[in-house]
Amino acid sequence: METQQLEFVLAAMKADSFAQAARKCYTSRQNISHAVKATEREFGVVLFKRENKKLVLTEDGKIFSAKAQRVLDTVREMHQIAAHNGSQTFEALNVAVSTTLFSALPSGTAEMLLNWPGGVRFEEMDYEDCIGCASDESVDGALVISMNRDYPGCDSFHVATMPVYAWIGKKSPLAQRQTIALEELEGRRLLLVSKGDSQYRQMFLVLRNRGIHDVSYNVITGIELAHELVKHTDSIGVVSEVFAMNAPSDTVVIPFDGSFPAWQVQLLYQASAKTSRRVLALAHFAKERLDDKIQ
Repeated sequence: METQQLEFVLAAMKADSFAQAARKCYTSRQNISHAVKATEREFGVVLFKRENKKLVLTEDGKIFSAKAQRVLDTVREMHQIAAHNGSQTFEALNVAVSTTLFSALPSGTAEMLLNWPGGVRFEEMDYEDCIGCASDESVDGALVISMNRDYPGCDSFHVATMPVYAWIGKKSPLAQRQTIALEELEGRRLLLVSKGDSQYRQMFLVLRNRGIHDVSYNVITGIELAHELVKHTDSIGVVSEVFAMNAPSDTVVIPFDGSFPAWQVQLLYQASAKTSRRVLALAHFAKERLDDKIQ
């Protein structure tokens, strides 16, 4: 069982519903449900039952919850010890960071990572360069944010999942919606505020699989230009939650529905490298601190 699966199950056990757990974990309800079902299959137990239309823990669920929390706490403690020991014994890690990463994460993230006790030096790079350097071990690891989950040539550790928002003008016919469905993108133009479109491969794949082909897009590197296009045209910006919280007042931000791929923050590395254990310690450190910031 992966640590993330265990975290999803425990979140469900502490929440009133899978939907609430999904919001706390910045993932989809389906991912929470899949984690619970996989855990039940793996251990041959039933963790939840329905009472008065509510999900409650079974007796096995209560026992599992207590033991699983202790396991997770132990794993986190071990990674903190590993990170601390690393700072005493080894040189600082060299980690590439994709250009768009920190603009999509809560404020203070960069300072938080720089305070990692293991010691780390960051080098900002384009998304594709981050992947290349992680693949050929030019760096010890690379922190990237994209909608993709697969990185051929690299091992990866999932750090965080965050929802994607539609950024539109107040005069748009979609401005009063509670959510934006994938099908509503048909015939529209998307604005990708980035230096390239490779971070959005999963989005394009999902659109194609849903039979949505008439979607054009522009890659926009400047927020000011994107703002003007969103305000004065029917274009839809694809942005992070952090941007959504600070969007200009003459525009609106609306979450995409659950079928839209989320932003994934990943740390890429080589498992065979001598520094891999310390890179994973950094990844766990980042995950724990970001969990505190985005819950």
